[in-house]
Amino acid sequence: MREREHENLVGLFQRFLEEPAARAAHEDIEAGERWLAACPAPLPDARVVAAIKAQTAALARRRHRTAQWGRAAVATAAAIVLAWVGLFGPRSADRPGISYAAILPAAIWESDDLAADDLDIVYFTAEIRHLEATLRAVDAGEIGLGGGLRDELENELMAIEAEFWKG
Repeated sequence: MREREHENLVGLFQRFLEEPAARAAHEDIEAGERWLAACPAPLPDARVVAAIKAQTAALARRRHRTAQWGRAAVATAAAIVLAWVGLFGPRSADRPGISYAAILPAAIWESDDLAADDLDIVYFTAEIRHLEATLRAVDAGEIGLGGGLRDELENELMAIEAEFWKG
């Protein structure tokens, strides 16, 4: 074992074991390395190595070919499904769609200020502003609260807002 590896191994053992146990573990590893060095394994025959490499290459080619066929089959199946849906799928003529442009008049559709051009929106906006101004005047004491005027105004405001959102 090289000197640097020897120092790294001793440092590693000292992190996990106490000093005597770390030295004993290091000596066991060195003894094992000396034993392995004394009994080297014979090198395999060159023909055996060549046969193993040939078998590995053949297996890799077979797997690659199989994967290519699998990808081709999946792509073909996807194309068939898409063609089937395109040819025999639901037709748009079966279900009439809503033309949102036909709901609004052309003048409003082409307008830059939709709130100012739609008469319903203009009316409801004016009514809400009028009621809000009246409620502010009641809160400020400018208008008297005779006969439940405040409750009546609030109920009218809620009715207008509900009507506005119902359309």
